[in-house]
Amino acid sequence: MASTATITPIRRSSGGAGPKPLVRAGIYTSSTGVYEAPASSRYQLSLHLGAPVWMACGWGGRVARRLQCEGDMDLTPAGFTGSWEDEEPASFLLIDLAPALVEQAAAGIGLKPGKLGMEPQAQLRDARMQHIAFALKAELEADEPNGRLYLEGLGLALSAILVARYASAKDGLRDSQTLSPSRMRRVVDYVESHIEEDLSLQRLAEVAELSLSHFKTLFRRSAGRPVHRYVIERRVERARILLRQGQLPLAQVAAAAGFAHQSHMARHIRRQLGAAPSEFRTHDT
Repeated sequence: MASTATITPIRRSSGGAGPKPLVRAGIYTSSTGVYEAPASSRYQLSLHLGAPVWMACGWGGRVARRLQCEGDMDLTPAGFTGSWEDEEPASFLLIDLAPALVEQAAAGIGLKPGKLGMEPQAQLRDARMQHIAFALKAELEADEPNGRLYLEGLGLALSAILVARYASAKDGLRDSQTLSPSRMRRVVDYVESHIEEDLSLQRLAEVAELSLSHFKTLFRRSAGRPVHRYVIERRVERARILLRQGQLPLAQVAAAAGFAHQSHMARHIRRQLGAAPSEFRTHDT
């Protein structure tokens, strides 16, 4: 009888406030042996990392042996049990998506919740999904400097690809559709008045009174950039103003502008304004 695999977390996302974050992710190692995954209410994607490993995996009693290479992805939709048996130690990134996130992506292309019909998939080789997954891995390895908004944006992008690919749906949005001026104003005002907080994509969508997928798409069309980039730009501007006032130490300026830490603020100020934070103590650029 095969031994039970030991799964060891190397790095996991903070998940934000609340017991049910929209996106959870972690980098793990597994020993040789069998891992039985119980059915979950969430959608799970695993991305193989590192050297190729022979393994047997399957869902619903159907098991196949294969060579898992870096970048191969397995999809376990909500409600499915899964089984994996690695013949050698392995590393992987596990991405866990809340049903609400996937349903919001489905609503954005006109599908009804509960009608997705997703089936488990092994060894997916989708370049777009790999790009997003590796971006999420890099975010975890950097201690999540871009905050919850960025993680949720990556999760929503993954959800949209999953829905579009495996539900065979087409986007019903008109290319010219944007946020109405009143909705855009509400979102902008909310960002400005809550800039020091760990802003959530879900909350901003609620302010705009739109689904997550609609909001993300329409905001980008309206502002010309993604939500998380817009928020970073506003954080940098708030930090510049506070630095010029010269009343707070750098660490407090970073916190008041909503940056995870002082070095995160410094990096974005240099990238956006081309100068170190200390240069704004005495003059504007």
